[in-house]
Amino acid sequence: MRLVVLGGNGRTGVHLVDRALARGTPRKLEDVSKAFSGSPKPEAVIVTLNPSRLSDSPFSRPAAPPRFLAHSVANAITAMRQHDVKKLVVMQAMGVGDSRPHMSFWMRWVRRWTYMKHSYDDHDLVDEIVKFSGVSYVLARPPWLTDGKVGPVRTFGNTGKGVGNLATISRRSVTEFLLDACEKSDWDCSTPVIAS
Repeated sequence: MRLVVLGGNGRTGVHLVDRALARGTPRKLEDVSKAFSGSPKPEAVIVTLNPSRLSDSPFSRPAAPPRFLAHSVANAITAMRQHDVKKLVVMQAMGVGDSRPHMSFWMRWVRRWTYMKHSYDDHDLVDEIVKFSGVSYVLARPPWLTDGKVGPVRTFGNTGKGVGNLATISRRSVTEFLLDACEKSDWDCSTPVIAS
């Protein structure tokens, strides 16, 4: 499968690129416009972007401009329309959109009162943009990410009801789910909360 990956050098994106290459994705590096206009054209776009911060701490001040994710995804959707690419798969986070009511109390507090608020607000904008775009999408929403090995992935619907307060999933497991979401239609036009 030919893919365009936005965020391929981040902590999750590097695993995504490794796994995509292992599945037979072409190894040729091109910029985004060349990737869309190449032959064969991409079948999907995967976004694992996250706004940069001043440090690696999730509580650090944002370094990315406001609406970084929303602008990036909107640009990807525009390019997808121009090149007739049908599917968009975005890694978001538990607590975005419909899953917000099922976040643990302490994560709701973190979302509201720390710098993480900026990232969550940006992800909420992505949720709106994608749902109204008309493209086929999967907005995967993992809870706490770990650096563990690939393991089974469970889905908890679009809201995350029943996921639990201490749910985690490895970045490697998320990447397998994202690639499966590109290749299958099981989760099309949905926002599955995923965990181990």
